[in-house]
This record gives sequence, C-alpha cells and structure tokens, in this order.
Amino acid sequence: MMNRSEYLRSFARRCLILAICAILVGNARIATSAEPKAAEAAIQAANNSVRSSLPFSNRDDYRDAERGFIGTLPDALVTGANGNIVWSQKDYSFLDREDSPATVNPSLWRQAQLNHRHGLFKVVDGIYQVRGLDASNMTLVESASGLIVVDPLLSIETAKAALDLYYQYRPRRPVTAVIYTHSHGDHYGGVKGV
Repeated sequence: MMNRSEYLRSFARRCLILAICAILVGNARIATSAEPKAAEAAIQAANNSVRSSLPFSNRDDYRDAERGFIGTLPDALVTGANGNIVWSQKDYSFLDREDSPATVNPSLWRQAQLNHRHGLFKVVDGIYQVRGLDASNMTLVESASGLIVVDPLLSIETAKAALDLYYQYRPRRPVTAVIYTHSHGDHYGGVKGV
C-alpha cells in the first residue's frame, strides 16, 4: 500500500505524462491543419534536374497504359453493402494535372499518373487485367474449362466489382482456379469476391 507521499508523486507523474501527451497531440493537430508549404529551393532544384534529364515529352508510356482498354466503372467507384466507399480513383483526381507540382519528383508523378488508369484491359487473346479498382491488379486467364483468377485483390467488394466488370464484356465462365502470386494481402484478400 502506498503512503500519501508516494501516491502524490505517482499522481504528479501521471499528470505530467498526460500534459506532455496533450501538448504533443495539440502540436500534431496544428501541424496537420497548416497550409501546405512550398517546395524548398533544394527540392525544386532536384526536381528540375530530373525534369530536364528525362524525356518527358515522349508520351509512349501513356499510350502503352491505354493499350487494350475495354471499359471501366465511373471513377473506379466500388461501394460496400451499406453504401460505404471501399475504393475510388476520384480521390486521385489530382493526378489529372499534367505537370507535377514543385514538391513532387516528376518521374514519380508520371508513374502515379500511369497507375491512375483504371478498368478492364485485354493483354493478349485470352488474358485480361482489371487495373485501378484496388491497390493491386487482377489478372483473368480464360481456359477451356473456366476462368483462372490471378491475385484476387484486397477486398471482397473490389474483387467482385472487378469480376463483374470482366463479365460485362466477356462471356460468363466459372472460376475454376485462383492463383496467389505472393502472400501480401492485396493479392489474396478478395478471394471470397470471386
């Protein structure tokens, strides 16, 4: 049992810890509510160096990203059973801006723009991909006995939406196999959606 003096010291320590936590949380709130800062001169110089050293006028990779496009969902919007948004490319519409902001490496900006393209794509005869409806891509292989699904995305909802998108444009085949390329959740989490 603590005596009064020990109790008061323990109480004071807990109050001090709570006060420090409150200050830290308050500062975090201030930091997150502040206006975005402009890129520092060193960042601008580094990004301008990238911009001048790479062939950004060459748009072949954008054409490659469009190759085989069949169709998509508006904004790649996928909702859950209660109407909650599970996935949406609308959140990434800032990528529609052609030039990267001064705060972003232009090469990374370009890569993000290429990844922003979403929908069903024909890779070659019998192989299709659904891209941009989740953090990963789903590949669909048409076989004689059915459909082989490779990497059924992260969630049941996005996997089902991807398969439904495929079925809008391709014959309805039963899913006869599922292949996981590796054990990250975004490559197997949606298996119950297919």
